[in-house]
Amino acid sequence: MSKSIVNWGVIGCAGIAESSVIPGILSANNAKLYALSSRGGGEKLESFKEKFNPVKTYTSYEEMLDDPEIDAIYIPLPNGLHCEWTIKAAEKKKHILCEKPLGVSADEVLKMKEAADKNQVFLMEAFAYRHSPLTKKVKSLVEEGAIGNLKFIESHFSYFMNREKDVRLDDALFGGATYDVGCYNLNIIRHIAGGEPTKIYATGEIGETNVDVSSCIVMDFEGGLKAVSYCAFNSAKRSEYTIVGDTGVIHVPVQFNTKGDIKILVTTQSGVEEIMVNCPHNYMLEVEQLGRCILEGEKPLITFEDSYNNAKVIDEALRQIFDKK
Repeated sequence: MSKSIVNWGVIGCAGIAESSVIPGILSANNAKLYALSSRGGGEKLESFKEKFNPVKTYTSYEEMLDDPEIDAIYIPLPNGLHCEWTIKAAEKKKHILCEKPLGVSADEVLKMKEAADKNQVFLMEAFAYRHSPLTKKVKSLVEEGAIGNLKFIESHFSYFMNREKDVRLDDALFGGATYDVGCYNLNIIRHIAGGEPTKIYATGEIGETNVDVSSCIVMDFEGGLKAVSYCAFNSAKRSEYTIVGDTGVIHVPVQFNTKGDIKILVTTQSGVEEIMVNCPHNYMLEVEQLGRCILEGEKPLITFEDSYNNAKVIDEALRQIFDKK
């Protein structure tokens, strides 16, 4: 592509788009917020238009996808709509950044990838935290042997949801704690482990709307590594992860998408070392990275294989949780 700027369209006026990804687009050095869309328009679209000043707005997702000036689409719709609109965007030759989880099953992720490949467009799951210097530093510490051979990884992501009506509690749209925040835990565990679990043991709580409101997923990996993910909608707010080796421990006591000067704690026999990492806006970094893929042919940081394998773990965990209901 001879352009130097990617024109972005955003499908839907979701909270994550307003708080994080649209500001990321506006801050990115290779992106332009070209269009916003909301079915039927209304106050939400008018509010977004006034706040973010796009070139165009649409009251139809289909009409926005037909706009030839748009290069890439960001999809922050409810989980159950990701596959449908990713395929529709791909068929209109738009590159796609889709919110996590990419699909609500491994089969959906495969269909989405097939549509992207058929239409020769990039598709990337929006795990913004993976673009952060913090995540990259933690991964490098593990690979350098800072804590020896890996023995155990624990990742925790929970908060207390105090709204009775929320899309994340909607069974028809594939809500649930594992899709919403457990996917982060599973992604970082697999990323740090550098492989896929050989065994999965899962339990959880099913809420009144027939979605999981918590899950605890225990995993075995090659070489004796064990890992556990805990996520919940009905627990106190906590977001952090810990990596235990045979000679030390790495603790990351922050939310996944934290911005600013972030501290990593590395404990070994020599004592506790505090490593500070400056983290810019993760959502800006992911927008810029997909932009480089589109403009310069770079490969997406979050690969299809990564998204597909994360979905496979979620599939098996939820199968076990709901079988035990």
